[in-house]
Amino acid sequence: MSGSAKKLLHAAAGSASGDPVYVEEVFSTDLYTGNNSSQTITNGLDLSGEGGLVWAKQRGYAESHTLLDTERGATKILASDTTDAQMTIDGGFDAFTSTGFTLKADNGWNINKASRESVAWSFRKQTGFFDIATYTGTGSSKTVSHNLGSVPSMIIVKMYDASGYKWRVWHKSLGNSKALCLNDDSAESDDGGGGGGWWNNTAPTSSVFSVGTYGQVNNNG
Repeated sequence: MSGSAKKLLHAAAGSASGDPVYVEEVFSTDLYTGNNSSQTITNGLDLSGEGGLVWAKQRGYAESHTLLDTERGATKILASDTTDAQMTIDGGFDAFTSTGFTLKADNGWNINKASRESVAWSFRKQTGFFDIATYTGTGSSKTVSHNLGSVPSMIIVKMYDASGYKWRVWHKSLGNSKALCLNDDSAESDDGGGGGGWWNNTAPTSSVFSVGTYGQVNNNG
């Protein structure tokens, strides 16, 4: 990454102490070959202490993307190309660590299969850069708190305890009533007749974002 790009991240994502924060401290792309055994991925990101997300994908095979985060725990995966609920795994991913993450025997979960070339994108939580927020839907328009400390430019929402619900994506270029779908190729859409809009027609702020009444982002319960 160029010095200019590093400075941009520094400006947006300064640490609590005021020290510079560079992109390699909060984001990493790691290529690895599965071995169906113990394996350590060291990328310098403190995922266990600071929290974050690992997004993994086999590169040469038609298998699902696998997302794991520190909010839901190292045994819970979501697949970004499906509408499935989260699944509890007993293989492949082992743990988040202070320097990256570890893998273990795969048991068919497509994270650490022997001889399979894979890629993992890791995002560490950091003000001005990345955060993970969990919430319970109410069916009524509501706000959801986040810890970015800055106005989000992009938000991805997925109901994780039920199947059949799409991944909904908001981006600042869409306006506050539109959503894209991460798991298929559909065009942007409005609230689908839900009345309150995907995002309650309200721009996010540096501390909260809004969800409307539409069930795919705010289903009751």
